[in-house]
Amino acid sequence: MIGKTFAHYVAVAIGSELPQTQTTEAERALLMQHLPGRKRIVEIGVFEGFTTRVLAEASDPDGTIYGVDPFFTGRLGISWGFMIAKSYNRKYLASGKLKFVRSFSTGVGDKVPETVDFIFIDADHSLAGITADWTFWSERIESGGIIALHDTLLTPDRLQSAEFGSHQYFRSHIQHDSRFRIVGKAGSLSILSRR
Repeated sequence: MIGKTFAHYVAVAIGSELPQTQTTEAERALLMQHLPGRKRIVEIGVFEGFTTRVLAEASDPDGTIYGVDPFFTGRLGISWGFMIAKSYNRKYLASGKLKFVRSFSTGVGDKVPETVDFIFIDADHSLAGITADWTFWSERIESGGIIALHDTLLTPDRLQSAEFGSHQYFRSHIQHDSRFRIVGKAGSLSILSRR
């Protein structure tokens, strides 16, 4: 397993493979529609940094992306996801447009601005995880800002399998939150705007 992961890292670093992603092309296109003009962008759950780069490329040229992820390490003490994300996004890290914040989503402290205008949440899909993320981040989005939530809608390929807590909490709480209105959906992705 370590050899395969290392080989994937090297392949991404030399450009012969892309990082893995759990977002679809349609979901990324919807995210990009809402990014122009956004300057303070947070991604919760970086994984290997594929969507992070989409956010960097489609956002305002003067914007800053804060990629928040604990980047767990394996038995060798290495986080291959972090290594891949850094390699794939090196241009944006070098320019300062992208900053990685190694933290759980609600433990960012002052490493992320107090208010932001775009948040993409694709992290802990458990009921406790999405509840904590929504409680913390929905307060930090400014009026007119966008909050995008992955794995909140059931897709045809997931109808026969178990739901995530993120599906349940979206149906029971998020879609009824009067501070927000739904402005887009694609695949499992919901886009909401702060009133």
